Amino acid sequence: MQANALADMLALLPDMQVEIETNGSVPTPGRLDARVDQYNVSPKLAHSGNAAEIALRPEMLDRWATDERAWLKFVIAEPGDVDEVLTLAAAHAIPAKRIFVMPEGTTSAALRARMEWLVPIALEHGFRLSDRLHIHLFGDTRGT
Repeated sequence: MQANALADMLALLPDMQVEIETNGSVPTPGRLDARVDQYNVSPKLAHSGNAAEIALRPEMLDRWATDERAWLKFVIAEPGDVDEVLTLAAAHAIPAKRIFVMPEGTTSAALRARMEWLVPIALEHGFRLSDRLHIHLFGDTRGT
């Protein structure tokens, strides 16, 4: 939503490395895309409550799969969510080495419990694993 203003600002900062966090549902305008070093794309899975036709647009998943600057992060609430990730990865040729899985949770205890079963699954499929350090440090608070 702020792509044009961000591109204007980055024009004033030519040596800055740029990393963008996005849900991946809309394309980045060309003049901003040219400045991006890395995309952190977090498509929303079915458990998120977001409508798949908005959150998981096939043409955008295909784009991210072929852009080596894009790393895809999926929030995992239950083992079945990994099946959804595997289906998306196969359908859009997303390389496993550019997929992060991250446990869903708003407490350290919930995150640790999910990590117990998520770690072996991530290893099995060659996915990377991400924790939610801000939850461990600050709890489920806005702005962290």
